Amino acid sequence: MEMVTNESEILKKLNDEQREPASVIDGPVLVTAGAGSGKTRLLTHRIAYMVKEKGIFPNQILAITFTNKAANEMKERLGKMIDGAENMWICTFHAMCSRILRREIGLIGYTKSFSIYGDTEKNRVIKRIIEAKEIDMNAETFAWHISNAKNNLMSAGEYSKYIHDKKKCEIITKVYLEYESELFKANALDFDDLLVKTYKLFKENPDTLNFYQNKFKYIFVDEFQDTNTAQYELVKLLAGDNKNIFAVGDEDQCIYSWRGAQVENVKRFTKDFENCKIFKLEQNYRSTKNIINVANKVIKFNHSRIDKNLWTNNDNGSEIEIKQTYNDIEEAEFIAEKINDLVEDGGKKYSDFAILMRVNSLSRIIEEKLLTYNIPYRVYGGYKFFERKEIKDTTAYLYLIENPNDTEATLRMLSFPKKGIGDVTISNLIEIAENNNISVLNLIMNAEKYGVSGSLLSKLKTIQDLFNDLNEKKEAMDLNEFVEYLIKRVGIKEAIGTKTEDDLNKCLNIDDFVKSVNEYSSANQDASIDDFLQSITLMRDIDSMNESDDFVSLLTIHSAKGLEFDTVFIVGLNDGLFPLSRAINSPDPNDLEEERRLMYVAITRAKNKLFLSRSKVKFNYESKKTEYTMPSRFLPEMFDDFKQKSSAVLKSNINENGFDSYLSQRARKQSLDEKMSSHANIVNVSGNINNSQSSAYESVSQAVKANDYSKFKKGTRVRHAHFGDGIVTLGVTDFASAFVTINFEKVGIKTLSLKYAKLEIIE
Repeated sequence: MEMVTNESEILKKLNDEQREPASVIDGPVLVTAGAGSGKTRLLTHRIAYMVKEKGIFPNQILAITFTNKAANEMKERLGKMIDGAENMWICTFHAMCSRILRREIGLIGYTKSFSIYGDTEKNRVIKRIIEAKEIDMNAETFAWHISNAKNNLMSAGEYSKYIHDKKKCEIITKVYLEYESELFKANALDFDDLLVKTYKLFKENPDTLNFYQNKFKYIFVDEFQDTNTAQYELVKLLAGDNKNIFAVGDEDQCIYSWRGAQVENVKRFTKDFENCKIFKLEQNYRSTKNIINVANKVIKFNHSRIDKNLWTNNDNGSEIEIKQTYNDIEEAEFIAEKINDLVEDGGKKYSDFAILMRVNSLSRIIEEKLLTYNIPYRVYGGYKFFERKEIKDTTAYLYLIENPNDTEATLRMLSFPKKGIGDVTISNLIEIAENNNISVLNLIMNAEKYGVSGSLLSKLKTIQDLFNDLNEKKEAMDLNEFVEYLIKRVGIKEAIGTKTEDDLNKCLNIDDFVKSVNEYSSANQDASIDDFLQSITLMRDIDSMNESDDFVSLLTIHSAKGLEFDTVFIVGLNDGLFPLSRAINSPDPNDLEEERRLMYVAITRAKNKLFLSRSKVKFNYESKKTEYTMPSRFLPEMFDDFKQKSSAVLKSNINENGFDSYLSQRARKQSLDEKMSSHANIVNVSGNINNSQSSAYESVSQAVKANDYSKFKKGTRVRHAHFGDGIVTLGVTDFASAFVTINFEKVGIKTLSLKYAKLEIIE
């Protein structure tokens, strides 16, 4: 083992906690790095130290990150610190495997021009299979099982034994086998295959494995707690006899078990790599003391973890604010108004804010309120740009240029733009292709040879001419020129049309696609079509986040992993929503622990300000009723006095809302009591909310309105700090919510809450 000497200028820039693991160059090292503890700084400085002061060649280093964004950040930092950073492999697991397979996949029966299928293509293949077999199950169920099998490196036969006690085990296995066959014929891999086929390549070809073991003498793995079985086994294979592996992770941030991540891999590492050195990073550089305090409190309720306690030298900072609103519309109103106040009076930028949610469905109402207040925002963790239909339809032609065997791309090509070829004819073409053991595009390009005639032949000749032309132009044009030519030659925008606003937006998306190709071409000279397609296939929507953009970010907590923001709102903190009902009711305690880890991740995204919010009533789309909610059990875990705070908020709200609100709430009290009695186990965790509400109800008969909302009646002229002057078109009808509708002269009709809008009545 080689330790750092006192002369190291690079490692002097690290703190004591970071410097110690950075100085251990040889052998296995595990660093459990708490949130915001500077692990990226540790990784980059250790690599720079190895290259500049220990003479290790950059091309001997492999650094595996969890996201493309993290990989790009590491490349940028190292590019400023050392020469030769461009010779390192700094990439995600999937990008690493794709790069290896582009070189070596011929050894396991595929060609190097293989397509990579995302979820859209994967589900389309499965749907075709189950429709042909007349199976009455949804494609998503099969997709989950296939992914689960692959993440655990199980063949169809092995997975059949693994799920032998489950219903429809035989059907799942058959669809898995058929799916694998379809992908092989299409010369295509799905995301999970990138890992599985690389593992297969290494296991079946020792010489190839030996080459990469010798190439990568030093391996770094970031976010190690999120590795699944396939990723873990790949790391073990690559580490070989050298075992120079530096793993950085935090089991408190393991939040991807639903896609195969195993928090147990952190413990497995210490057993599989003998004489492993273990270090802790517990000093947080990101957040205030108050934020760190609540993060530590909530995560300590988890038992499956290596004990550590985050600490910071930062200031105490602002108190954590808990906001309990009447409904989710009021919750959104509070968030929008708070952002406006902090931008106008607190000197914040919109990009300082993130609104984090457990599930995407919470974003709709918040988006509406941000639009109402003209607050710019972007939603991440949802529908990716390159997954849009019009983009998929365009890239299908590019995939076919590279991989004529791609069945899914062929089917897209046949249906867009419309070519006068119906579904029955397409099915016949597929059958002829299968009978002759060729691809559908190969059949089309040689239609006469396989007996196609008449009007169908003339239609197919148009496709033949198109691809002959495209293949010819491809050789003579740069990537960006070729893509622009293809879009015009195929008539993509003409096929979309301009009849509706949706059509216009789709055409603008095609323009943005061309722009993305131009940007990629500028940054990657001599890049091929295949290079570009690989880059967009492996891209997440979060990778497009740019620090120079001034937008509020709306993210799922999973998407926020690895990011940080000045001010964070965590919304929807109700039991059943966060944590989810299935975790609360699960017999496996690990499910609830994962929800708590999500809470820990969400909290630790915040640097200076943290707001936690929930609504006391929410519309249930299953029962079609508005129901009372229970506070998230994480709230009393974070705040010892939460029960008292909750009681005080309920009481003050009734005093503020007035007697009309009390009558409205009283009418619902019986159903509330029934709901609470049916959730006795939740009440025990969250505190006796029932008693506090009952007490507040008893005192409300003496209450009067603190604010006279009734004066905001129809026809009243008002002034708003952001929207200017307007006239009330609908006065307050529910004093619990206190919403009023106003027609503003400059911005039109807005519905605002009088609790937050700060309206002034003008004569």
